[in-house]
Amino acid sequence: MFQRVRVRLTLLSVAIFICLYAVSSLAVYAIVRHVVLQSIDARLDIVVRQILHRNAPFVLSNLPMGIYGMVGTPNQVISNLPDDLFNAISPFVTAHAGVHPWAATFNAGGDQVYRLIYEPELADPFFGTIQYVVVVGNIARELSVLQRLLHVLALVGGAGVLISTLAGFLFAERALKPIRTAWQRQLDFVADASHELRTPLAVIQSNLNIVMEHSHETVLDNMEWLNNAHSEARRLSRLVEDLLTLARSDSGAAPLSVSALNLGDLVRRVGELFEPVAAARGLTLQVEAPDLTIEGDPDRLHQLLVILLDNACKFTPAGGRVTVRLTRSRHQAVIQVQDTGIGIPEADLPHIFERFYRADKARARTASAGAGLGLSIARWIVDAHQGKIQVASREGEGTTVTVQLPAP
Repeated sequence: MFQRVRVRLTLLSVAIFICLYAVSSLAVYAIVRHVVLQSIDARLDIVVRQILHRNAPFVLSNLPMGIYGMVGTPNQVISNLPDDLFNAISPFVTAHAGVHPWAATFNAGGDQVYRLIYEPELADPFFGTIQYVVVVGNIARELSVLQRLLHVLALVGGAGVLISTLAGFLFAERALKPIRTAWQRQLDFVADASHELRTPLAVIQSNLNIVMEHSHETVLDNMEWLNNAHSEARRLSRLVEDLLTLARSDSGAAPLSVSALNLGDLVRRVGELFEPVAAARGLTLQVEAPDLTIEGDPDRLHQLLVILLDNACKFTPAGGRVTVRLTRSRHQAVIQVQDTGIGIPEADLPHIFERFYRADKARARTASAGAGLGLSIARWIVDAHQGKIQVASREGEGTTVTVQLPAP
């Protein structure tokens, strides 16, 4: 699919180049040709004036090589044209004679091309009334130059087509690269989401099948299987809610309800919620959060803190410490969640905000492991508040997540 799009983009860019180059080349050629002919006409017009204001036979006998003249009077035609050229041009002049001056290009055959300037009904001090004056100039050399210009433009155009084809192919690849990456991420997202949804559904179905096989037993007798199904249903509900949150964030359909809030109070309240969790895991939880007012969405910031503290507690072994600090730095509120847990391998750090990405594959399917959406949601919440989130970690030593939020 992407290869076809790449070819189409390349062909489109080449077609655009050809059209633009053809128009510009024709314009250049037309302008140059007009300037050349205008220059020739100006030279020939000077000869016309010389014939009118001086002795015509004398002027005709002293014209530069390649320039000829015809002077028509009531009694005769005076000309220095060679006989064959005179015989070729005379019918053309007679056919186009009139009361208005004109200029024309006349092809006498082969490569003999001439420019004609015609001036009618003029007065001359020597001849009295002159019916017309025609000055003829050989412009084969000028036309040869114009022909070479066409050849050069054609060669440059051909080279341009080759270059534009290659450049278009390369630029199309670069343009499609982020699209291809996004497409692959979407495929991975769908595959991972399908897997994550299938696992709890399979567990629920298996446990309910066991209950149905023991339909003669009481609810209390089947409580173990029902509890398993209930636990997986809750996990499935959380997963679906996370997926909906990310889908709304991608579509812009999850606006923030921003208001003034005491971030320090919010941090302390979330810390109190996790004190029993930390105690149950044998962890020390320390919260340092002075009062600090910012503009933000209380619910989303609460969700952000829950995600960060949940990860810190989940991946810190018993006897470890989790510290939450809130400080102010210039016009920013800085939240730091630091743990002494297992840390994150350096190779995994660039990917931890990707959806469904989990650094520790060994614990990926354990009961305590999430679906790998928490940090993706956390980054969206921070970005929506025009803040920044950074993660620093060393494997085996712990992790520090730093969140910076605007604070007036």
